Amino acid sequence: MIIALKSCNEDTFMPNTDPASYGKPTDLLYADILNAREFSKLKSGVPHLDTNGLVPTYLILSGKNGDGETLDATSMNFVSIDNVDLTNEKTDYSTAGRIQIADGNNFGLGDYYFTIKVSTELDGKIFETTFDDVFHIQVGPQLVKDLLFSPIAQNLVVGTDKTTTKPYLITGNPDVTFSLTSHADILQINSQTGIISLADNYTITENETLYPSIEVTSNLSQETTSFQGDSFLMIVISNEPVELPKKTIYFFYPTLQAENTLYGYKKDIITPGAVPYAKTWLQSGPSNIAAAERPENVIGAKSLMTNIYIKSMSTPHESDVIMNTQDLTKYSLGYDVSTVFYIKNRYVVYLKDGRTPTDLEVYYSTDYEGNNSKATWIQINDQLSCQIQGKTTSFIGTPYPGNNKGIDPDNKKNPTNHADSKWVKCTFDLNDFKSEKNFTLKFKFASYFDTDLSYSKKEGRGGRFYISDVHFKASEE
Repeated sequence: MIIALKSCNEDTFMPNTDPASYGKPTDLLYADILNAREFSKLKSGVPHLDTNGLVPTYLILSGKNGDGETLDATSMNFVSIDNVDLTNEKTDYSTAGRIQIADGNNFGLGDYYFTIKVSTELDGKIFETTFDDVFHIQVGPQLVKDLLFSPIAQNLVVGTDKTTTKPYLITGNPDVTFSLTSHADILQINSQTGIISLADNYTITENETLYPSIEVTSNLSQETTSFQGDSFLMIVISNEPVELPKKTIYFFYPTLQAENTLYGYKKDIITPGAVPYAKTWLQSGPSNIAAAERPENVIGAKSLMTNIYIKSMSTPHESDVIMNTQDLTKYSLGYDVSTVFYIKNRYVVYLKDGRTPTDLEVYYSTDYEGNNSKATWIQINDQLSCQIQGKTTSFIGTPYPGNNKGIDPDNKKNPTNHADSKWVKCTFDLNDFKSEKNFTLKFKFASYFDTDLSYSKKEGRGGRFYISDVHFKASEE
């Protein structure tokens, strides 16, 4: 959890006009974080600090635990502190002094304190202060966030000793106990293992389907988490064994109906060209061929579309659609995991040398944290399994934009696999990424020309690209 006690004023780092009034930084103050979780990512709030208007530089000198023992490099290497980047044209002071502890750290249960040195400089003179034990965190047990019964649908047979499988604790400190908070008159649960069986002497006349609620209690802190639902556990009680179908969980299926992470995405305009911000990645009708897989509870689905052809001209444009980051570790056991989306291009006319002027590039990142330019992005167009509308076979790699006719300088055109004005279903296998907590998918409208193109002069046309029904799913193996 992030707790910010006080943010810096807008003029915090604007120097005053009397050099004699400068002194050492004072009053560094962080809010304590009292509900951090062991081994998990943590961010402090931005601290309060008085530098008399000078830009501060922060340095973490040391850390110690609640017993006063100094933390060594195996712990401190996970800890960092934000400073102002004065080399950037758009100087950002908003996170200065924020402390971060990376995910997967070795900070176990207990209290920790950090000593920070802050320095400022004016005309070659350095002012610095060391603030002992100024930042305090209290680390509690990692709670169970993901409890997995595999398979989801399980059969209990009256008059037998059949039980459910033992659930997997995907995350969290394993020192827990299990209890039922529903159907306690029908079911019983082993408090140590989580295995569920029928209550003694329970009988039925016809099959019953239950969705039990299970509470997991940390024995270390007595905190609880609860689980229930058709994507968690379904129990069918019968007098004879029954075969139950495997399930597919659509764990992220945004509607894209408005520009907001609430609807699954954000956009980043790199090179606007002639396209106004409000006209970039507009909502349009969803893919018609996606309707067969689209879950019934996904209401109001839209596609996204950008068109750079304006008044007979195409101007170089680059913009990104960044989908909400996903934690794939929840499905690391017992599932086949993939992401699926539908794309389309229209009105792309090739340059005079036969190349496409534009394309829709697809990327993923495992270190994106809100800053597009600082993340590491890997392009995957050539790894996607694609199927063109109206065809029954798939192939690897996204189709080349346009009609795929004419000269082919890059040897990428394929007249049998062209998808001009057709929806293309693309699938990316995520089974190699099931240990990733921070998987992000991105689409880029990319331009491969430098100056305006006149369609009337047959110089080419940038066209438009569509994105629809982007989703992540986990299918029981």
